[in-house]
Amino acid sequence: MRVAWKELENPVIYPEYPWEGSITYVYGSAIKIGDKYRLYYQSFVEGIGYFVNLAESYDGINWRKPLIKKLKASIPRSYPTVEIDSNIEDFYRKTSSLECVSNVVSTYHSPTVIYRPGDEYPYKLFGYTSEGYCVSLSKDGINFMEYEGNPVIPLKRYPNRKTKKVWFSDVAPVFYDTKKRIYRAMVKTYKIDKEGRTRRCVGMSTSRDFINWTRPHTLWVPDESFDRIAQEKGFSWADFYRLCVFNYKDYYLGLLHLFLIEEEIPGGTHLGYIEVYLAKSKNCIDWELVSDKPLIERKGWHKGNIQTVSFPIVEEEKIMIYFSGGGQKHGQWEIYGLDPSSKACIGLGFLEI
Repeated sequence: MRVAWKELENPVIYPEYPWEGSITYVYGSAIKIGDKYRLYYQSFVEGIGYFVNLAESYDGINWRKPLIKKLKASIPRSYPTVEIDSNIEDFYRKTSSLECVSNVVSTYHSPTVIYRPGDEYPYKLFGYTSEGYCVSLSKDGINFMEYEGNPVIPLKRYPNRKTKKVWFSDVAPVFYDTKKRIYRAMVKTYKIDKEGRTRRCVGMSTSRDFINWTRPHTLWVPDESFDRIAQEKGFSWADFYRLCVFNYKDYYLGLLHLFLIEEEIPGGTHLGYIEVYLAKSKNCIDWELVSDKPLIERKGWHKGNIQTVSFPIVEEEKIMIYFSGGGQKHGQWEIYGLDPSSKACIGLGFLEI
């Protein structure tokens, strides 16, 4: 499979408002509805938490952020990643408050928004909270109503007796599989390797109605070939952080977020960088890399961690992928706190196959 990647030189979205802090990034979704694009993206403000924000565009490049809803936030919502000695790691450090008109539509973490125009609630939001994975529904893509039976997948815990840490499934990008006509959530799961390390893996849960989900099971576990990729770049090993999947012709293609790990933080998670690689599958179960070279490299304004939308916009031979990046390492803020001078912005790239 021959692929080509081109990206715009500069970001298309960057932090501007108080509820965006210094971080705008794409855990989220890009959707084209008629002649308009919608981008649901994430922001984070230390002391308050995560927000799901809406931006709109007519060309996919120039975006406006409509100020549509009153935001009042004062108590951080919890999104656990790791628990140490029965204490969930606290990312907030302090508690502050915020009240203003905003473009915020939800407070889930690592959200996916799927648009199904024939449904009673065309906009479907899937995201992470302290209760587990939850869903919200909307008729207009702005006013989301939380499903009363949340969480649709209860909080999943993975204890490691050696390190005395408990890890939580958090990120889980979702897509609608047009081939099988089901929703698939590519849930992060964990396995303990022979050295006693907790390793991030790719799991999956499925649903026909977006409400009733199967129990997540592990599909893809990082092996020595991925560790070699990391070690050739000067890192210690590699985990699978996310797999963002979409239908393309007879294949399933996936944007594999490979976490290049330097070390495990004793009082936290892991220190390292995230790069994006292209993967493929015939059945959405058995996966392989298209190339051991990254599709989106760490460079320039996105020299730190890279994330992508849950699925790209596919138009004939053009595949539009919104991605984000900044300057900090994963885990760095747990040690030093957020660096306000290091912004996370959102860019646009084009994949040709």
